[in-house]
Amino acid sequence: MPAPIHVKDLDLSKEGLAQAMDFSVLNSDASQDDIDHGIEIAKQYGFKGFHTNTFWAPYVSEQLAGTGIETGWVLAFPFGAVSTAMKVAEAKEGVTALSGKPWVVDMVANHGALKSGDYDLYKKDIAEVVKVAHDGGAECKAILEVQLLTDDQIKTAVELASEAGADWVKSSTGRHGGPQFSQVKIMCETAPEPVKVKVAGTGSFWTPMVALGCLLLGVARIGTRNAPWICDELSGEIAHLLK
Repeated sequence: MPAPIHVKDLDLSKEGLAQAMDFSVLNSDASQDDIDHGIEIAKQYGFKGFHTNTFWAPYVSEQLAGTGIETGWVLAFPFGAVSTAMKVAEAKEGVTALSGKPWVVDMVANHGALKSGDYDLYKKDIAEVVKVAHDGGAECKAILEVQLLTDDQIKTAVELASEAGADWVKSSTGRHGGPQFSQVKIMCETAPEPVKVKVAGTGSFWTPMVALGCLLLGVARIGTRNAPWICDELSGEIAHLLK
């Protein structure tokens, strides 16, 4: 499982924090100007990834060429309640559009299958997308939507996603609220090595101090529209106070 980190071992430089952040513009009415503004912010801070709806992803990857910033391919977003065949087709479209560039798949798992106890379907759904992503040179994150699950269901979801080969387990899409800190802790305690944990949620949830707490738990990535604020705040006066 991801080990808790002592605050003295955290890289609280703006550059280090940015590499632990995925920035996003995922609202359905995002315009070209909105996407371009997001791209400029991602470049300015050097975030690890920039995530948009898939319509914009090929354009985003072109604009980010040479920066090393990952283009996110958000798959079955935001509900995950489509057939595995449709998810695989969407993953293959991502391979066609983005293979050979820095990119990553964030797929939404089938929460209804999990809550129905159909664990074979839940695991197979993730595994088939993981295979396409890996064949296309991308890591795959499984979005579990933990705020909709009980504690036991969170543990099961993390275990099944890990067995399916997901490189990451991710808390939320942000479309149904954000996780509680206790739910993030369960994810970190359950995820086996080398599976990493990403957390995301509503914009208001991700304050600098909540982000700091998640990083101390061992969370490897935070996805948030508040990434610029978090990087500025934690790398400034808070970093000096924690020395």
